[in-house]
Amino acid sequence: MANPTTTRALLAALLLPAGCFYTSAINERPHAEIRVVDPGPHFPGTAVTLSAAGSFDSEDGNQLQCVWTAELCDDDGCATTDATALPCTSDFTVVLPRRQHRSVPVRVVVTDQTGADFAANQTIEVGNRRPEVEVQVRPAGTADHSVVGVPVQASVLVDDADGDDVTLSWALLKPRGGGAAVELGPVDGDGLTQEFTPDLAGLWMVQVTADDGIEEGVGSGAAAVEEDGPPCLALTSPTAGQEQRLVLRREDSPRAFAVLLVADDLDPFPGPAASSPYQGEPTFAWKIASPDTGGELVPVAGAVAADLTIDPAAYAPGDLIDLRVEVGDRVDRTLPCDDAAPSCALGGDACRQRLSWGVEIR
Repeated sequence: MANPTTTRALLAALLLPAGCFYTSAINERPHAEIRVVDPGPHFPGTAVTLSAAGSFDSEDGNQLQCVWTAELCDDDGCATTDATALPCTSDFTVVLPRRQHRSVPVRVVVTDQTGADFAANQTIEVGNRRPEVEVQVRPAGTADHSVVGVPVQASVLVDDADGDDVTLSWALLKPRGGGAAVELGPVDGDGLTQEFTPDLAGLWMVQVTADDGIEEGVGSGAAAVEEDGPPCLALTSPTAGQEQRLVLRREDSPRAFAVLLVADDLDPFPGPAASSPYQGEPTFAWKIASPDTGGELVPVAGAVAADLTIDPAAYAPGDLIDLRVEVGDRVDRTLPCDDAAPSCALGGDACRQRLSWGVEIR
């Protein structure tokens, strides 16, 4: 026998009017995905591109809208950027703040055409570039190389690509035997130039360390310090040291014998265009031998300039005259040569401190 309840249900269904049946499916949320396009590493002040193109919706395909935000920090704190709405097929770019090394959280909210949304998060790790340090070492004043007793200046150039504040520390590396009293000292108010005065010849190095709070950059510069060498008679007019005597006729005009160039560390001639407290002038001493002196070399009184003039009219035909010049600097030196030697060099080389001319009057 049939179940009464089942029978009544079947009868009710048969009595319903003919028509269509509707079903309402549940809309699924889209899938959100963030990919960092730039492989990194990422540093302050650089732009980082992110993509949500991998996001999808099983029902609406790729017709999705993405809203991006990022949390950025500066010296005043951290704040979330204004929302940026883009099609999910478009990339999003965030510029990392300079001077900040905190990781940057990025969030994207993916929305489909029916308003269903889903969010994804990504963190950009921010690295650090160590400071680059360059140290330039040069002698103070106008000297072209470093000499004992003359200050040496070291200047530092620091570049921190991240814009970080850096702290500088200086170190002086002395050659063996360098005095304990020789230390670096500041030259200007910005602290980027310091100097020291070497007390012996050798290689002196200045090392500067720049610390940005995370990493250190190191730079160094060297000064090859030399002893103050003797002055060198580098050029004369006429050329000194010729084997044949220079012939002057009594009717000729007075003739100047001159030193045109003296090479010296601190006392060159002619002197430098710019004045320097560490440089001076060479000294000249002249001697002459003539019939008036009995052929003996005697100092020429008052002759301290770089030239000496001979008037041939003051002599008789056949007279032989010898001229000699010696150069000195501010260091007390004794020439090792015999007084009769027409030329002399302290080092036995081409750097001569004494030169001579021979003259014949006709």
